[in-house]
Amino acid sequence: MPITIRDVAQQAGVSKSTISRYLNGRYECMSLETRERIARVIAELDYRPNAVARSLKQKRTHTVGAIVANILNPFSTSIIRGVEDHCKKHGFNLILCNADDDPVKEREYIEMLTAKQIDGLIINTTGGNNPLVKEVNASVPVVLIDRKAPEMGLDTVTVDSDLGARLAIGHLVGLGHRRIAMFTLPCDQVSPRLERVRGYQAALAEYNIPFRPELLVETDTQLETVIAKVRELLTRAPGERPTAIFGANNLMTMAIVKALKRLGVAIPRDMAVIGFDDWEWAELIDPPITVVAQPVYDMGVKAAAVLIKRIKAGKPPKKPATVVFAPQLVVRASCGELLNA
Repeated sequence: MPITIRDVAQQAGVSKSTISRYLNGRYECMSLETRERIARVIAELDYRPNAVARSLKQKRTHTVGAIVANILNPFSTSIIRGVEDHCKKHGFNLILCNADDDPVKEREYIEMLTAKQIDGLIINTTGGNNPLVKEVNASVPVVLIDRKAPEMGLDTVTVDSDLGARLAIGHLVGLGHRRIAMFTLPCDQVSPRLERVRGYQAALAEYNIPFRPELLVETDTQLETVIAKVRELLTRAPGERPTAIFGANNLMTMAIVKALKRLGVAIPRDMAVIGFDDWEWAELIDPPITVVAQPVYDMGVKAAAVLIKRIKAGKPPKKPATVVFAPQLVVRASCGELLNA
């Protein structure tokens, strides 16, 4: 005969309702000793709750959806690892979708996930489906991650991108650089990109450096495209040529490094490079790349924690939560001191 919740309760010496609260992660009125005893009995009996029955009874699927803009970006994979770990710890399954920075694909995934009756959604939105996302939030909780859209009234977990850009430019200026290019993806409606550009411009103004529109380069991260953009900057007159490049995310920074190496430009002797986002290879390549790092895994954990809290509350918040993490400058070897301007 299959092991039941009654069997677990009897052996643990608690009520069935206590076991139910434990299985649902509701530990508020439960001592650590009781939790450990229940966990031990569940393991000894190899008890497996009937997920379908629990969902029907609670009107929950214990499943959340997550949509990321680009799964190839190490930023996205680190975010999702944090989301998944926290969801698993609290008894929630995760369905992951990759929008490929495509609003049409993103819309299809939003519709698919809601049709599957998810309990909540975490989304790194493209910005192209905000009305639909807001509509979904009327039925199930939605948490924006690495995006800001105050007009939507959603819980938000993000990083201070403006500060991160200021840290990057301030570091370069401190090394003597004044002609600093920035490479970014097209900003469109994506808030972190807009904030990083604004931070770049504000930092230049703070250090009395004129903003030069030709040094703000909007491009995709395809290597051949970036090579062409870098080559164009290098053909400028010596007094107009940048001495440093700021990459607005890790994929862009990787493309910049590859482009400079392909063009025979030495880092940092001929060109300083700094990036927004840290990634595994940043400290392993030659030279290691200076970056503005985000606590990406922690952001994923926090987004899942906020979402699960909303799910368990069972009602919309009076005021949406806004969690803003601080970035951190990680100094490596790619930004040498400028000796000859």
